[in-house]
This record gives sequence, C-alpha cells and structure tokens, in this order.
Amino acid sequence: MDGEAEDLVLPLFSAAVAGQDLPRKMEGHSPPLESIPPIRHRSTLGVVEITRGCGRGCQFCSVALRRGKSLPLSHILENVRTQVAEGADTILLTTEDLFLYQQGPHFQTNVPAIERLFDSVAAVNGVRYVGLTHGTIAPAVLDPGMIEELSPVAVGISVNQHEASTHPEHRYAVMFVGLETGSVRLFKQFMKGKAYPFRPEQWPDVVLKGMEILNRRNWFPMCTFILGLPGETPQDTRESLDLLFALKDAKSCVIPTLFVPLEDTRLESRKSARVAELTDLQWEFFFTCWRYNLDFFRNSRSVQWRFNLRVPIYYYLLGRRLFGSVMKYPLLRLAHFPEWFLRRKLYLDFSGRTAPRCVAPEQVAVPEHRQRPELPILGA
Repeated sequence: MDGEAEDLVLPLFSAAVAGQDLPRKMEGHSPPLESIPPIRHRSTLGVVEITRGCGRGCQFCSVALRRGKSLPLSHILENVRTQVAEGADTILLTTEDLFLYQQGPHFQTNVPAIERLFDSVAAVNGVRYVGLTHGTIAPAVLDPGMIEELSPVAVGISVNQHEASTHPEHRYAVMFVGLETGSVRLFKQFMKGKAYPFRPEQWPDVVLKGMEILNRRNWFPMCTFILGLPGETPQDTRESLDLLFALKDAKSCVIPTLFVPLEDTRLESRKSARVAELTDLQWEFFFTCWRYNLDFFRNSRSVQWRFNLRVPIYYYLLGRRLFGSVMKYPLLRLAHFPEWFLRRKLYLDFSGRTAPRCVAPEQVAVPEHRQRPELPILGA
C-alpha cells in the first residue's frame, strides 16, 4: 500500500479476512480530512498527528511532493484525550513541518493557530509533557519572535533536560530539522524550497542565523545532513564541512545520513551512497558530527577517556580492514587526538588557528521580489 490508506484499508482487510484475492499493490490518495478517523487507543510515544504532506518539493522525499494539509483542532484534541484516557502523559505532535500547521499562502506560518494548538493540547487534563517532531529552519529566521511565543509550551513542558539550557528547570525543545547540505549548488539542485522565501544562495546564512535564534530560546534541534547526494563533488563536501565547522558551538545533535533513493521521489533511480565508498572528506564529515554530539551530550569525563582509548583499538583491529585507511584520521578526531597531529591530514582545523568560513549574519534579508504584504492567516 503506497500513500495514504483511509479510503482503501478497511475494504482491503475485509477482503483478506474473507479469503478473497488481493491486489499485489495499491495506490492510496489523499483522502478528505473528514475521512480520517480518530484513533481508538493509546499510540506509541503518545503520537498525535497534526498535519500531512509538505509541498516544499525536496527531490529525495516523497512527502515533500504532496501538498500540506492540517487536521482540525477538534480532531487533534479528541486523539489527545484518547491517549490520556489510557495512561499517556506525554503527547508527541507529529508533522512533516510544524510551521505548516494551518499555514497561510506561500508557506506563511500561522503563529496564532500554532499557539492555540499548543495551549489547547497542554490544557487537556493529564498532559504533562508535549514533544515535537519535524520543522524547517527558514520560518524561525523569517519571524524570530515566533520561537519566543511558542517556547512556553515547546520548552516549558518538554520532557528533555540539559544543563546547557537557560530554562529554570534546564528544559529544552527538540525538533528534527533537515539541513542536508552546506553546498549551495546541491541545495539549489535538489531542495531549494526548504529556504523559501529566502534564496538558495542564502542557505548557509539561514542555517546559522536560524540555529542562533533557536538556541537562544532553548530549542536544541536534531539536524540531519545527507552524504553522497547524486553528483556530490569534493568541493560540495568541503562546503558542508565549512557549515558544520561554523556550527561547532551550537546546541544541537547533528546526524549524518547516507543518500538513499526512495520510491516515489524524483531521485528514485539514482545510485545510493555506500559506506564502503565514502571519501576522506565524507568520513571527516561523518565523524565530526559524532564528535560534536558526544561532546555536547556526554557528561562524564571518565567515560570520555575510556571511549577515546578504544577508538584507535577499533581502527587497528577492525575498522581499517572493513573501510580502509581513508577513515583513519577522521576517526581519530572522534577520539580527541591532538589537533597538531590531525590538522595536516584533515580539512578542518580545530586548533583555533583558523576562523570559520561561514559566520551567522546580523540578519538575513528576504529578496524584494519575494516580500509580500501581510496576508490573511487561515484559522486566525
């Protein structure tokens, strides 16, 4: 079953129970909102769906090719009450992009509607925590005040805590944000809708300014990057490394992923990236991400030293046999080997002698031809 299933799934299961022949494959289409039934019982992690689709057009994602739509608030709250009635105290608001909930024209964020959603869910008796799934970073740059307005719920009743948070209880909001690449060329080719209303050429500025805005309000995002996008060159990887280096002190988790050609996407016929074929620069990106993550989330110095000592043992006993010597120096950076030893072999220099090539600007200007007058907001 490909696509959304509400219109087809009940007849399909009825036919299966009756022993009838079933089609090998069925294609589901977006049903009317009133055809989406409420949940009957508590779901894993307290998941409550608030939107479907996206429409930003990223070529590696099938959901991005479907127009976004929002479930009615009454439907969402009914599902929240069902969760709470069976013991859930945490609600995870599930969406492809939080900032498209009840969106206006041209991906315009409907801040009053999101605030109303947050406040209504938090007000349900029995809800202690609210979590988020996905969002884009451009809306935070376009309207920084929005993050402050949403933080009382997103941060204030988040289940997550970290000593780097300035919240009185050290709480922070988590949201998956797809950064994907620091290469303007690849960004423009495969995912330029992520930056709208900014230009693709502004993407590094949007990322750095957006991270600054989110971190200031104790939003610590989970950021994904894609290694091995079709046609990626060493220069593209260097540009991603430059952006990653500029994010060195950000409060976030950076997740490197390998390109996989998914069905029903514009890149489904392209070759997938393989671990065994990663270049030295791609390995450096991969292990630099995990160096950041371990440094930010690991609290015990004794655990850190034990880990660091085991990394070279892994390399010499197994790593080089599986992946070759190309991973050696990137892996040693993960183990905090001294920079005087590493900087001759790696692209990035963590010794402090080299300034980042990318810097967060004071502001990111929206191009004049993309500026628009205030438009009516849906559901405001």
